[in-house]
Amino acid sequence: MSIRRSAIRTKGGRRTGRPAPVRIVVLLMLTATSLLILDGRGSRVLDSGRDVATTLARPVTGMITWAASPIGAAIDGATGDLAELKDENEALRAELAELRGIVTQAANNEAELAELRSAAAIEMADSLPSVIARVTADRTTPTNRTLEIDRGAQNGVAVGQSVVTGDGLVGQVISVDDHAAQVRPLTDPRIVLGVLSPVSGAVGVAEGNGTGRRLGLSLVERDREVVRSGAGFVTSGFDRSLFPPGIPVGAFQFDSDGELTLVPAADLERPGFVTVILTEPGSSG
Repeated sequence: MSIRRSAIRTKGGRRTGRPAPVRIVVLLMLTATSLLILDGRGSRVLDSGRDVATTLARPVTGMITWAASPIGAAIDGATGDLAELKDENEALRAELAELRGIVTQAANNEAELAELRSAAAIEMADSLPSVIARVTADRTTPTNRTLEIDRGAQNGVAVGQSVVTGDGLVGQVISVDDHAAQVRPLTDPRIVLGVLSPVSGAVGVAEGNGTGRRLGLSLVERDREVVRSGAGFVTSGFDRSLFPPGIPVGAFQFDSDGELTLVPAADLERPGFVTVILTEPGSSG
């Protein structure tokens, strides 16, 4: 049987149509399929045709199998690569989280070191015995606040001693255990102390007004005229004073009602490390 090549000429004169090898394959497949259908209906005449159809179809099915095998292998390979990539991503995420933890810890250590240096940097006229402590708890209620530190009687801490940082006065020790102590913050209304301004010489009394609030300040009339906003006040250390002299207490400011106040010099909200001055109340050395 001879197969004529058919072509359709376009207006431009080019030949178009289905390529001959493809048309041959399609024709063979159609023929083989038709023979198999007829054979399935019981035609004995086509017994030999069945063998011919099977023979003709074998190269085509082989080609299909050959083409499909690499695709399946590629899919299997891609699936394995994806699983491996997922494992690698999980490992990288774990390493990143670990590195972030190290960086955070380093930053915390640096902050603690700065607080520790600040706690030890308090300067007073006399060199007084002291011990550095960490604030381990902040117990605040609507009516009361105490700070707990990790130094106690075994370290020389006693009731009434002053607690400071490098910025200024924090409060006073009010109870002691062997290895811990409780501190009353400077802003507590039960704390009253004598203060003075090293610049102007103004002398007065400061007292707590409650957590988060400025200290109240009382000055004699003549001193009210010489004190300027922002002027620093320190503990006076006068006779029977609860605190040693020269500890920064706060900066002078008028409040919105024109009242005299002191803004605490020390950070009373987050005092990570503090120094306990190991002297008896009323003693400067």
